[in-house]
Amino acid sequence: MKYRFSSFSELAELLASEKISAESYAVKREAFISDKSEAAIVEELDRRIAVTRAALDRGRTEPQRSPSGLTDGAAVKFASRGRSLVRDDLYSRAIGYALAVNEVNACGGKVVAFPTAGSSGIVPGAIWAWWDTRGPGTKEAPFDERMRGAFLIASLVGVLIAQGATLAGAEGGCQAECGAAGAMAAAALAYLEGLPLAEQFQAASLALKNSLGLACDPIAGLVEVPCVKRNAFLAAASLAAVELVLAGIGSAVPFDEVVSAMKSIGDSLPPSLKENAEGGLAATPTGLAVKSKMSH
Repeated sequence: MKYRFSSFSELAELLASEKISAESYAVKREAFISDKSEAAIVEELDRRIAVTRAALDRGRTEPQRSPSGLTDGAAVKFASRGRSLVRDDLYSRAIGYALAVNEVNACGGKVVAFPTAGSSGIVPGAIWAWWDTRGPGTKEAPFDERMRGAFLIASLVGVLIAQGATLAGAEGGCQAECGAAGAMAAAALAYLEGLPLAEQFQAASLALKNSLGLACDPIAGLVEVPCVKRNAFLAAASLAAVELVLAGIGSAVPFDEVVSAMKSIGDSLPPSLKENAEGGLAATPTGLAVKSKMSH
């Protein structure tokens, strides 16, 4: 079996020829690359899924406060709010869960990079929100093959973005981190909704192309503002992408071409918008004031 592919079209052809599901292929590929058994890969996957849940639960129940003061328990505030504009539990949970995980990251807690620490709330936030509202969501069944499959599908989207563009904000701006995570989450949600692989990647295309050009401009160089709240917005955007696909509305531009455009845009972004805290929000009076305060 081949374990090299450079595009979604190539991956789809490979899966069709081998008559294997994408999630099963992802496990076999990882076993081959790491020289471990498939059972060991699944065991490690389960461990990492559990880490995302622990971060989520911690962020929702314990207000996360960072030394800078930029992170100040937003997830707990969101969970206990008295009013809500959109009364949909899945939507609200996706936002709150993404906040929770990324606040834990901002405060030095344990997370799993999806695909980076700065975007670590988006994929698990969206997947766990679906699980807690659409799946069993019980302590007796913390996750099953569907959950594993969702994370594996997300990983394949990430692999293709990494190969065709980048997952580093310092190289491609935040479109490479939160933008990529939004695409990964959209594909995972489409998978959980039972959509075929082509439509999973349609959802990923829609999410990613609407994050193109996103700057990486962390205030004072800290992965807090705008990163934490950006996780919430991109988790919500992943839901929108799947809603469009469920309505029969696809992306006019194929996934592989969206990734190519992402690379081109990332190459064109000025260095000041690539994680070095010299442009965008980091260069505002407020951003500079925080940076000055942190340096003293």
